[in-house]
Amino acid sequence: MKPPVRPALLDGETLGESLARLAKASPDSCARFPTAGDEITAAELDSASAAGAHEFLRAGVRPGEIVGVLVSTAARFLTTIFGLWRAGAAVSVLPVQAGFGGVQGTARRLSRIMAVAGMRHLVLDPDYDDLGRELTTVSTGLALLSPPSPSGTGSVLTLPAVDPGALAIVQFTSGSTSMPKGVMLPHRTTVAGLQACVVSGAFSPDDVFVQWVPTFHDMGLIGLQSHLLNGADVHVFPPITFLRRPGAVLEYLAARGGTMMTGPNFSYDYILDNVPAERLATLDLSSWRLAFNGAEPVSAATVRRFTEALAPSGVDPSVMYPVYGMAEATLSISYPNPGDTATIRAVDRNELARTGVVRTVEETAPAAKPVVAVGRAVHGIDLRIVGEDGVVAADSTLGEIQIAGEPVTTGYFRNPEATAAVFDNGWLRTGDLGFLLDGELYITGRRKEMVVVHGQNFFPDDVENVARTVPGVYRRRCVAFPDTDAEGGERIGVIVETRGDPALVREEVRRRVATELDLAQVEVYAVKPRWIPRTTSGKWQRVLAAQRVTAGDDEGVFPATGSRDQGELV
Repeated sequence: MKPPVRPALLDGETLGESLARLAKASPDSCARFPTAGDEITAAELDSASAAGAHEFLRAGVRPGEIVGVLVSTAARFLTTIFGLWRAGAAVSVLPVQAGFGGVQGTARRLSRIMAVAGMRHLVLDPDYDDLGRELTTVSTGLALLSPPSPSGTGSVLTLPAVDPGALAIVQFTSGSTSMPKGVMLPHRTTVAGLQACVVSGAFSPDDVFVQWVPTFHDMGLIGLQSHLLNGADVHVFPPITFLRRPGAVLEYLAARGGTMMTGPNFSYDYILDNVPAERLATLDLSSWRLAFNGAEPVSAATVRRFTEALAPSGVDPSVMYPVYGMAEATLSISYPNPGDTATIRAVDRNELARTGVVRTVEETAPAAKPVVAVGRAVHGIDLRIVGEDGVVAADSTLGEIQIAGEPVTTGYFRNPEATAAVFDNGWLRTGDLGFLLDGELYITGRRKEMVVVHGQNFFPDDVENVARTVPGVYRRRCVAFPDTDAEGGERIGVIVETRGDPALVREEVRRRVATELDLAQVEVYAVKPRWIPRTTSGKWQRVLAAQRVTAGDDEGVFPATGSRDQGELV
């Protein structure tokens, strides 16, 4: 692999200022949108976004307000968000999945976000016309705006001054089970978060970034800006292109000499599941420098599978790059050293769950739990592990991960209670459990998703790793959660998707989990394929799935008893 050559270009106190400086330093750096068939250079984006800012101001957008964005993956997405930033507004890219299904249900979900944000304006693509009409019926006083005209004019000199402390982004959760929370990111915070990515990932204007992650996700929105504003050429696909043709996206990366790509853990398995090995072997991917793996737990099996499968394509073992982050940190919390091969250790899962003490073991040990290092705190972030007693934990001890620093959110929009609850004397509680070992961070799961039975802790992913290997589990899809029986007794609940015989699959999953974890209190729920819900960022929604399956009235859940299922389910 050839290392990056040119030094970083990212500079400025606000996002608009960063774009203006980029346009002078590297006017020809380019954002390309292959599916949409268009592109825009830094110089063109600089002038077009200034003109767009004037359009938005004339349409009634005011500095300081939060404006919703529903714009397709194309150059007009960039002119929209930079136009809004230069007008002094904050941006909230609304979470809508590709092929989102029911317009009314989606509109109701988005209306909760709009209500929290007090949104008066929504920039809407023609692609979302039906959804826009529905939104105006459920959100009174909402004005729909079009993306800026590509031929607009207007000088940046007559635009409002934007303070670095002004809000730039409000990143909302999907709001599927509760009122959404809006993560506030002022310009100063956002730029610090971008710097964290650039410095710790050793980004360069020589990088070639290929993205398919949706722009409503922090990995998509912030990841894109970290390369775009650093002068790298970026190539942005809509998620549906990757999901339908992952091989074509990989071929594009090879043809363009791509050096960077991001995705959740499942996306790398998805590539290997859907692109034949013989096709992979024809690709020259030797320019690939970092494959960011984040947004969900990183699997040791995925790391190894990716490395082995893509070695014939020239992919170095150091390319798979497990990282950790969250919207509350703008994006990034910890990275490995670029160029290092991913570190995989095995720890005694029983000891870890029972006492919180990390004891390394051989991977062949009966209670071995493989864990993947996600590196060290990125530039500008401080990190600590805090135990149940509220005391900072020693190395090799499990606890909650807490963070502080310039890239960390100032809180949740119009939600002082949630803001107060998430901070511990200036440290943000991530809600994630993990430990430090030899200076590197390891993540074990979410605090609220730990399963406790008779005072013993179980990690959901340990249960899932056993259940997904059972024949008949559809595409290894399953989730584990804390459950109770009819008398209120504690047990592990496991939801598995299946096309097979539900009774047989249930019994084999129950048997294997009980045997592996030495626990009799296990209940298995069999559901139809594609039943387990995901968040808009692709994570399994364990809590929502548990609520739905235990309610007992979902047609996608197979009865606990009854005749064997006949035929294949779609």
